[in-house]
Order: sequence, then C-alpha cells, then structure tokens
Amino acid sequence: MKLDFGIKGLIIKEEKILAVHKSNSQNSLLELPGGRMEFGETIEETLIREIKEETGLYIEPLNLIDTWNYLNNENNHQIAGIIYSCKIKNFQDISLSDEHDYYEWLSQEDLHKMNKWFYPKIKNWNWNKLILQG
Repeated sequence: MKLDFGIKGLIIKEEKILAVHKSNSQNSLLELPGGRMEFGETIEETLIREIKEETGLYIEPLNLIDTWNYLNNENNHQIAGIIYSCKIKNFQDISLSDEHDYYEWLSQEDLHKMNKWFYPKIKNWNWNKLILQG
C-alpha cells in the first residue's frame, strides 16, 4: 500500500483555467498542474516547484480552494491532495515537461474535459470569486 500527498494549482488567465494532459494517459481527460510533495517541503514550495517543472511558469500560491483524492485499488495506491489558487508572476509561453503532452485553457463550459477526480469538485466552485482572484 502506498499513500502520497499532492498539491495542484488552479491558474486562471482571461477567465480560463490551465489544464494539462498526462503523456501516459489512456484517455483525453485533463488535470490541474502540480504534483507530489517531497520530504521537507512546504505546501507552497511544492506547488511553486511542480508548476515550474511542469509548465515553465512562475507562480505565487494564493488560497486553499479544495481537496481531492485519487484511489487506484489495483495498485494499492492513494494520493490525497489540495488545490490552491495561483497567480502567474510573469506570464510566458508554456513549456511542458515530458510528463505532459499538451495543455488547454478551459472555459467554464469546457470543465467536463477534466478527469473524474477533479470535475465533480471544480464544476461547483464559485467561479466569479476565483476569476477575481486570478
């Protein structure tokens, strides 16, 4: 049995959120950028590092938004995590790591493209408030 803790970032630009697609995924569903915490890191340090590694963006963590949970019974693996809203410090072109093969900026109408661990939560968020923060 394996348990990990992950942090995902909600990055908003022009009322759309950044979503990424895992290179090894068998489907076209997207997720938020971010990753697993390393020993000794703070939540904010993890988020800054993971977003930089995965997208090339420099961000500032703002607020805790929600939690998420991934459970893979076949492999006895669980990842519990949190989602933070983030502000882009200096916008530049996105440069994906090998972990992801494409990204999309999703409008509220496109949120159904998110995977099943994120979509049920994301669709119920207060988007007006989040857009103002972003």
